[in-house]
Amino acid sequence: MSSAQHAAGRDQDGGAAHAVPREAADGPPPWVAVCGTPVGVVQGSWAGRRGLGSAAPCPECAARAPG
Repeated sequence: MSSAQHAAGRDQDGGAAHAVPREAADGPPPWVAVCGTPVGVVQGSWAGRRGLGSAAPCPECAARAPG
């Protein structure tokens, strides 16, 4: 899967960036990342600065949805 198919999401507790499937991110919450973590905010592209380019991308999401 490419990063174009994923949006960037953040969990509410740790602030890590997670990859959320685009079809899920385009719908209403709740959102769940590809690693299974519930996310509270979906914003931007997984390939961008809020996803893989962030200070804390989820390693499991990065492995499952590489940029």
